[in-house]
Amino acid sequence: MSLLWGELVMSEKLALTEQEYQKVSLNFRKIASRFLQTDFREADDNLDRFLLFIEESPAIYKFIQENNTKEYEIEELIDAKHYNQKFKLPVRTSDEIAFIYQLLKGISENERTYLDIAIGYNDGNKLQDAVTKFNQQVAKPLIDHIVSYLGEMAIDMGLNKKLGTQYNINGFRGQLNHSEGHSSITANQMYSESKVEDLKDLSEKFVGELLKDEDISLTQKEDTIEFIEAAIQEVEAEKPKKALIKMAVEKVNEVKEVAAAGSTVYTMGNQLWNLLRTFT
Repeated sequence: MSLLWGELVMSEKLALTEQEYQKVSLNFRKIASRFLQTDFREADDNLDRFLLFIEESPAIYKFIQENNTKEYEIEELIDAKHYNQKFKLPVRTSDEIAFIYQLLKGISENERTYLDIAIGYNDGNKLQDAVTKFNQQVAKPLIDHIVSYLGEMAIDMGLNKKLGTQYNINGFRGQLNHSEGHSSITANQMYSESKVEDLKDLSEKFVGELLKDEDISLTQKEDTIEFIEAAIQEVEAEKPKKALIKMAVEKVNEVKEVAAAGSTVYTMGNQLWNLLRTFT
C-alpha cells in the first residue's frame, strides 16, 4: 500500500462525524449480534442482512476491500469438506479477513444453505449447535476484526478519550443527565418523566462503575455503553424502538455475568437490568 493511499484512508476515516461514526458502530454491533445469535432456521436471511450491511457501509466495506486481496477457491474447499471437517483459517490477519468474507459470500450467493456448511461443527445432533459453533469459530473472527477497525477509527477521531474517566462526566453525562439540558422530555413521549429520569441517573452511575472495572474488557464496555445510550434515546422518543432497548438489556446482563458477584458493577447492573426491562 502506498503512502498516498494510506493518507487517503486516514482522511476518509476522519471525514465521518462523531454522530455518523456512532451510528455505524452501533448498527454494526446490532446486525452482527443478530447474525451471531441467529436461529438456524433464519441463518441464511441473517447472513444476507449482515453482508448487505457491510456492503452498504462505505467505511466498513472499504476495510474489507483493502484486506480482500487474496483469492481463495471457496467452491472447491466447500466441495472437498467432509462431515465433521472444519475450515482452517489463515494465520495472517488480512488473509483471514479475505477467507472468511469470501466464504460467507460463497454461502450467500450459491444454492447451499448456511446449515449445510455449518453441519459438522456441532458435537451432538442439534442443528442449532452446529450454526452457533460455526458462527463462533468462523464468522466471529471477521466481526472481531471489524470491531477492532472501528476502534482504530475512534482513536483516529479522538473519540477514545471518552473511554477514560472523563467519559462519564463530559460525554455520557451530557447524554443522560437532565440537568445538562440536552435531553428534554417531550409531552408526547411514551414513558413518564420520573421513570426516564430514574433510568438516566442509574445508567450514569452504572457506566461510571463499569469504566473503572478492570475485569471487563474495553470492547464489552464500549458495546454496553453504546446500547445504553441508544436505549436512553429510544425511551425519550414518541415511538420507541423496543428492539434497541432489549439489546441494552442483553448487554447489561452480559456484564452482570462477567462482573464479580457482590461488586458495585454487578449490583448496579442488576438494578439497571431490572429497570430497563420495564421499558420493553
